Amino acid sequence: MELDPELIKTGTLSAIATYGLTDAAKPVIKKWIDLAWEKTAVRLAALMAGAGWGYALTPRMDGLVAGVCGAALSAVIVAAIKSKIRTK
Repeated sequence: MELDPELIKTGTLSAIATYGLTDAAKPVIKKWIDLAWEKTAVRLAALMAGAGWGYALTPRMDGLVAGVCGAALSAVIVAAIKSKIRTK
């Protein structure tokens, strides 16, 4: 199985766009959602944004999946960076 360069690009661009959109929307999401559901709501919003970006960039089901994967990867990278910052 060969990776499609278009899907790699879609996943990468979705990750970047999702990070910015989620960071901007996080205060609004946290204001409306109960404290127990904050993190879940933010993560689900990020995955939905990634799916939207992926499908917008590559209007096929695999583009949508690449967008969701990019959003998930973005969340993992941000969490790892924040963890490193806190330990220093």
